[in-house]
Amino acid sequence: MEQNLDPGPVDKSVLVDQELHKSEAISVGKVYKPIRFIEHGTRLNQWEVKHEGMLAILQRAGFYHLRFLKMVQLDHALLNALVERWRRETQTFHLRFGEMAVLLKDVAILIGLRVDGTPVTGATGCHWEQLCLELLGQEPPQIKGGSINIAWLYDTFSNLPEGANQSEIEHATRAYIMYQIGCSLFPDPSGTRVHLRYLALLRDFDASGEMAWGAAVLAHLYRELGKASMKGKANCCAFLTLLQIWAWEHIRIGRPERLENKSLNGDQPLGCRWDVPFKNRENVRSIDQEFYRHGLDTITDCQITWDPYKPSLIDGLPALCTLGSAVWQSRTPLICFQIVEMHVPDRVLLQFGMMQHIPDPVEAVERVTMQGKTDEDWSTYHEKYIKEWDNRLHSVAGLHNAVNSDPTHARNCYLEWYWQITRRWISTPVECPFISYQLSGHSEKALIDLVSTVQGRIRALLSGEIDGKRVKESLNDIDMYITSEMEKSQHVLMKQAA
Repeated sequence: MEQNLDPGPVDKSVLVDQELHKSEAISVGKVYKPIRFIEHGTRLNQWEVKHEGMLAILQRAGFYHLRFLKMVQLDHALLNALVERWRRETQTFHLRFGEMAVLLKDVAILIGLRVDGTPVTGATGCHWEQLCLELLGQEPPQIKGGSINIAWLYDTFSNLPEGANQSEIEHATRAYIMYQIGCSLFPDPSGTRVHLRYLALLRDFDASGEMAWGAAVLAHLYRELGKASMKGKANCCAFLTLLQIWAWEHIRIGRPERLENKSLNGDQPLGCRWDVPFKNRENVRSIDQEFYRHGLDTITDCQITWDPYKPSLIDGLPALCTLGSAVWQSRTPLICFQIVEMHVPDRVLLQFGMMQHIPDPVEAVERVTMQGKTDEDWSTYHEKYIKEWDNRLHSVAGLHNAVNSDPTHARNCYLEWYWQITRRWISTPVECPFISYQLSGHSEKALIDLVSTVQGRIRALLSGEIDGKRVKESLNDIDMYITSEMEKSQHVLMKQAA
């Protein structure tokens, strides 16, 4: 019995930072203040670009589709519960049925940033006043430590006249991208400033459009999650709208019911479908972190949507959302100036619809900071990791993922290993999961997905007040969904027959 109540890890070779992790403090009854999640998206929502000249440059620079994504209201209790399960040793969330992670695939599809390209890096020592005069056309009133005030960017450049010349248009576009960077992509803990090292990368808009900004965003998010998951850390300052939308897409616990299915216009990334009104979630105690702790401790396999991106969804997205998709499964360093974090899709193959095997150990990276290195050229400092990034397509996970004649046995072998190396629960003791039947083949999986989804929608319909109009609309949605899934299955079967 005592062994059954061990939250783990039993095998301590993977989660080597357990003694420093928040879950360790929780297990001995220590109370800590919830993480303060810092994002400044409310400011970003204020600046809407309509000038045709600016829109054309945003296309070239790689930030056009991101502008459609609006900040969502963060569920702080859910995000806190997820942070307690993030492990920087593996760059994944540890859940009952295996590991999950925000991946390059999610960044590309949900927010429309390029994830395959040249790394976001360079020198951080510069004559900042001269740089601003060159690329913004004027010098900000206060430059502190290489950073400028976000409000100044908005006040100075947000009202560009239609008759502006090309230089003025370029200056305003750079200012808007810097505003995006400071408000959401790489927010500053101060809440008011953005570092000018990013401005230097916007000198050439076409070169910016070739950069893997999405990979840099993911590196920054991983670093912040890793810091926030440790004892004594109080803040998480990252692109939290991305994390929130990812959680809603993949985990049913706490997922709000959207009151409308938003039709995307072909320029919008998939994350924009969450920019709709939600049904009042009076039955979900979203302010109660313990509610989510318990929910994630006891989560069932059917409460996880491992791969929510159906072909019918992806087909209607901008081309940038799938550009360079080969890198989605690459085991590679993610780079953003001083930050290097590992992308390990081989640990979360279920998110690609593949069988999960026991993964290789994750390479430990040097987690350096800017402290004492304000004049560093990070493209030289991290030359080793940049070379690995350049060879990213040589390390694609899942290429050897052979079809097992007994996938149920393979999944249970993985779970048996995983149960030894993971933190099994945060507050509610649970048993090791056992998969009694693992589907094989597209037809079976498609059928179960179809039935499960329809059942979920019917239950959601029955959980609220019965309204004739709402019933008719929901049944129509279900009918359209069934028709779409049947067409996709028939298409796959025809390809197999051919």
